[in-house]
Amino acid sequence: MSFEASLRSLARLSDTDLSREWTWPDKGPADLRNAFFHLLMEEQSALVDAASPINEADRILALAQRAFGDLRGLLLAIPDALLDREHAPGEWSVRRTMEHTIGVERSYRANTQHALLRDDGEPLALAPERRPKPDPADTAGDAFAIARSLARRRAETDAALARTDASQLTRPSQWAAVKETFAVDVRFRLHRFGAHLVEHTQQVEKTIRALGQSETDAQAYVRQLSIVRARHERRSPEVVRARLDAEVGAVAEAARS
Repeated sequence: MSFEASLRSLARLSDTDLSREWTWPDKGPADLRNAFFHLLMEEQSALVDAASPINEADRILALAQRAFGDLRGLLLAIPDALLDREHAPGEWSVRRTMEHTIGVERSYRANTQHALLRDDGEPLALAPERRPKPDPADTAGDAFAIARSLARRRAETDAALARTDASQLTRPSQWAAVKETFAVDVRFRLHRFGAHLVEHTQQVEKTIRALGQSETDAQAYVRQLSIVRARHERRSPEVVRARLDAEVGAVAEAARS
């Protein structure tokens, strides 16, 4: 079972379920609430041991990856029945919010790459025909599938931009806000990735709250597990992540029995 699938399963536990018996490895009897803390401590240990970001651009994008982890954990806890519901006329559903969020992730990446690669005589703004076209596959399916799509798009961003040299961070660009267009640079654009994810994590959270879903303790713990994993999953060895996946899978399996 994948890390995301295990978290999706654990997010379904009620507060009452957390009092069920569970055995802390190499220690003794505990409960499922402590199972979450065990998993969190293991993820924290992997984060502490992981390689550090290699430069300023990488450090900035690590902040975006932390924000991604929070949104991923939130998505994995959302019942699929709520994905397409509007909490008020004209308000965005969760799926519509994610269409925007993933689309902007791709657009920000394309615009940042344009700023880095354009000749000095080229326009600062990326031509409309060169901007990424919406991909319906990014938000097709259930909340699990959408979370995986967001993860894939984030990985594409980091692969393209994390090695940006410090000397390129002041390259000029343009950024269109709600009503204005501002002169910015590449450093500003890199910081926008994380800020935009935080903005729409809050929007999704408000939407599901308005639809009547309150966050359980298990769902809050799932978000924290996703955050810490996001902070090291680009930097920790594959063998470490495989061990952690097996551990969270074992807890998810124990919780189902």
